[in-house]
Amino acid sequence: MKIVIPSAEGKLCSHFGHCDYFTLAEIETDTNKITNIEEIIPEGGVSCQAASWLAQQGIDVVLAGGIGGRPLNLLEENGIKVVAGCPELEIKDIINAYLENNLSTGENSCGGEHHHCGGHSHEEGHHHHCGGHH
Repeated sequence: MKIVIPSAEGKLCSHFGHCDYFTLAEIETDTNKITNIEEIIPEGGVSCQAASWLAQQGIDVVLAGGIGGRPLNLLEENGIKVVAGCPELEIKDIINAYLENNLSTGENSCGGEHHHCGGHSHEEGHHHHCGGHH
């Protein structure tokens, strides 16, 4: 599994398009161990357009603080899971928290509407069936 984190100074950067670089971490899924971490910079530099470049890197997950609607949608359309509202922790701490399902996330600081992390798929749960009244 490949996880990408917008980064600055060794920590998660809360603004996707304004980070210094992206951290690409490769995870051995059987053991949840980090096998490789590298800093990557898109060919065109870091910007909100970096989402389309990242989508071509064969990644699985993006852990972000704030991410705008356009890069968020682009990543999700490419089958990449985006976890927004992540705290500005050290890179390894945030990866380990994610792998252990201990990552506490807040709101997407770029206001990407109601995209909450974890198993809260409230978007689909608005059909309240009250008994057998059709």
